[in-house]
Parts: sequence; C-alpha cells; structure tokens
Amino acid sequence: MKSNDDHHCIFCKIVRGEIPSARLIETETAIAFLDINPVCHGHTLLLPKAHHPVLAELSDELAGKVGALLPRLCRAVTAATGAEGLNVIVNSGRVAGQTIDHCHWHIIPRWSDDPVNWPWPHSQYSGDELEQMRFRIERELRA
Repeated sequence: MKSNDDHHCIFCKIVRGEIPSARLIETETAIAFLDINPVCHGHTLLLPKAHHPVLAELSDELAGKVGALLPRLCRAVTAATGAEGLNVIVNSGRVAGQTIDHCHWHIIPRWSDDPVNWPWPHSQYSGDELEQMRFRIERELRA
C-alpha cells in the first residue's frame, strides 16, 4: 500500500496524534520520538509523516528531508545520554527485522558494556561474484 496515510498503522496514528508519544522533533515531513521499547534508553525513532512501508518507496526528495534530521538527532541523543557511540539503522522489510510497516530509522545510543550483540557475521565474495553484484546493482541504478 503506497499512500500518505494508513489508518491501521501505529506510526500513522502517532503522526495524527491518536496515540501519545514522547516527541522530540517535528517538521512538515518528519517526526522523531522515543521508542517505548528501547534497545537502550534514548533509542529514538525518526520517520516520514507520510506512510511508506519500506525505505525504497520513499522519493529521493522525501528521504533527503527526513534524513537531514539525522545528524542533529544523533548529536542530541549522544549528548543527552552520554553514549559512547550510536547505531543508526533502517530495517527494511520483515525479513530484515522490520516489525512496523512504516519506514523508520532507529537511533540507538551505545556503550561498551551494553547488552547488545554486535557485529553481525560477515562473509566474503568468491571469484567474480563481487564484480557481478556491482554490475547488477549499477544496472538497476541506471534503470
């Protein structure tokens, strides 16, 4: 569903003011608020006000307007929490861990002794797989 509002979406309800939230910043196109089930205290969510289920459905212009708030929010979360670092994450699609189908960024303050396990496991390309992948993605960028 690609529309400006989804009446069943919890984030759209927050945008409309139907569900209370600990709002941090709001612009014409975006809103940021504290996650009520934080990974670490200070965990902030940033999202476009318009309903778009996954990141790839945002226009470049809208993504730029929402994303432009990230540095300011990161500075504020770091200063307010005393975090040693941050994870800024977008889970796009259920298989990637997205649990609410409204595109959003997580800003998660981190400390060296927090209980979050990181990094993810990594793999390597073999043979010409790297070049093949580069070619396929580059072709899609030109489409």
